[in-house]
Amino acid sequence: MSEWLHSIPLYWAEVIGVLLFLAVIVFAWLMPREFVFGDALDQAGWRDLRIWATLICLIQIGLYLIFN
Repeated sequence: MSEWLHSIPLYWAEVIGVLLFLAVIVFAWLMPREFVFGDALDQAGWRDLRIWATLICLIQIGLYLIFN
């Protein structure tokens, strides 16, 4: 198993990492709005955690691609 793992190009680790961040973004947007806001009185757009999760993941993807 070790030889098989070492034969995989390192590029695939980068692809898998980016795909995992994209999966988190998709999962965040699959959550219903009612679940995200709950019983909050102020449901302003900037309080939507899906937007913040997307922003953070996109920043992480950018950093990952730049410094990898």
